[in-house]
Amino acid sequence: MGKFKKLLLAEGKHFNEGIKTIEKNTQESASSDKSGDFSSFAEAGTDNNDRDTALRLASGETQMLNDVDDALQRIEGGTYGNCIDCEKDIPKGRLEVYPAAKRCVTCKGLFEKEQKGYA
Repeated sequence: MGKFKKLLLAEGKHFNEGIKTIEKNTQESASSDKSGDFSSFAEAGTDNNDRDTALRLASGETQMLNDVDDALQRIEGGTYGNCIDCEKDIPKGRLEVYPAAKRCVTCKGLFEKEQKGYA
């Protein structure tokens, strides 16, 4: 478990840094001075689009950070490596690729189908 805890802590640090960078860049672009000519209005539209994209990225990174935190809690609780749906062991190879995995491949596929409305 020590190996996976180290991987998760490193991922958590990476996601935290990514979120901070996105927030900093978004705040800097929002505070930049704009003049009142037509080109600045077009530029403002582009800036708004860039901010929306940055917010979506930050939201995704935040979700991944939450997944990492959940996995660390499962380590502490002794349930790390068990699928949260079927309770079977998640293969170590899957955990090495995605240490925050909470579902085995089979249950993950079923979960995604349910989320898309296919099941």
